[in-house]
Amino acid sequence: MSIQQISFQECISQFSKVFDRVLENHEVISICKESERTVVMLDAKEYSSLMETLYLLSNSTNANRLREGILQHQQGQVREIDVAAYLD
Repeated sequence: MSIQQISFQECISQFSKVFDRVLENHEVISICKESERTVVMLDAKEYSSLMETLYLLSNSTNANRLREGILQHQQGQVREIDVAAYLD
């Protein structure tokens, strides 16, 4: 994921365009006001996804299960199941 950096002034003068870039192109934009004062703008759904991933990986048991599942998938050890029984 590349992060585009723009100045605070550029963000202010072109806020609508910057906002659209983030939403439409899934860009992550770093906005720098001063040399050490920077914020990052990203789509709320992207942020939620990142937070969920961090939460899931913060528990070592859960992280190991996820890694095991990814490995099984990569090795073709998959099977289809009917999920209807698991819904409400």
